[in-house]
Amino acid sequence: MTTARKLRILNIAATVLLLAVLTLQSTKVIDGFWSMTLLVLVGAPTTVAWVILERRQGAEKMRDSA
Repeated sequence: MTTARKLRILNIAATVLLLAVLTLQSTKVIDGFWSMTLLVLVGAPTTVAWVILERRQGAEKMRDSA
């Protein structure tokens, strides 16, 4: 599996988890502490994936322009 495909899967999974956390928070199933904890746990890998994706796209643009 390529890195781009892994990043795409991670982004889709993060979106689903984010929606689940927001739904659980709005229905008062989880309180503020746990919702914030889950949002941080979802947000950290998503941010890393975004940085990796941006670097890959930048490297591809540099390679194509050279």
